[in-house]
Amino acid sequence: MDDSPSTTYELVLGIETATRTQAIALIEGDKLVEHRVRRVVFNHGSSLLKGIDELLEERRIELGDIDLFAAGLGPGSFTGLRVGLATAKALSRSVGAPIAGVSSLAALAYGPARTNPDATIIASIDARRGEVYAGAYRWSDGELMAVVKDRAAAPERWIAYVESELDGPFLQVGDGQLRYPALKDWSHPELVTLSTDIACPSAVGVARQARHVATTDGPHDLISLEPNYIRPSDAVLPDKPPKPMPPDPDEVEPETEE
Repeated sequence: MDDSPSTTYELVLGIETATRTQAIALIEGDKLVEHRVRRVVFNHGSSLLKGIDELLEERRIELGDIDLFAAGLGPGSFTGLRVGLATAKALSRSVGAPIAGVSSLAALAYGPARTNPDATIIASIDARRGEVYAGAYRWSDGELMAVVKDRAAAPERWIAYVESELDGPFLQVGDGQLRYPALKDWSHPELVTLSTDIACPSAVGVARQARHVATTDGPHDLISLEPNYIRPSDAVLPDKPPKPMPPDPDEVEPETEE
């Protein structure tokens, strides 16, 4: 397996599971072959492999034909990220193909940034606990660049930071605006909030970004590649034994919409 940075990865399978929206994409070079998106009820474990199998079978592509497996690393749902990355790793290992992981917020920002190169893309997804996972991106010299490192923040604090520290015009994307009124009602002369149809990270963005990373810097190490949970990695160890962790919100049955 040639995994040097100069390798061209033609056929890339992208997997994105940072939210309750499961996305799978297959790209061949610069061409999008297929992009499938579905809403999961509990978690991704029962349907992700089935979805990948169906996509490859319908396209008459063997798993061994994949040149690069791409996974969204978060931030996002703990359970979703574990399932998505574990699946990508298992497939990568099974056929000896390389793997690369990218930010799920970057995947969310990728499409809007590519079509709006003069704008700063303000991406956010619900992080629960009164916060959003948020980051800022711009398209520069033919690639997506992070303006602000992905982080967890209260919506009001994130808005204040963007308005005081970043240059517009701004495009707001993601499902943070669906849960938090501060983001939904955010008013700024240089801000445009895109439709909530573009509310979840894109597997196309994952595949294209991962291909760029692998081609430029080489693929990631299969063993050491881990999700970017943000909050757990930023936690300070307590002086006393911690209380039991509350259940993962993604394991709790969602409320029925009326």
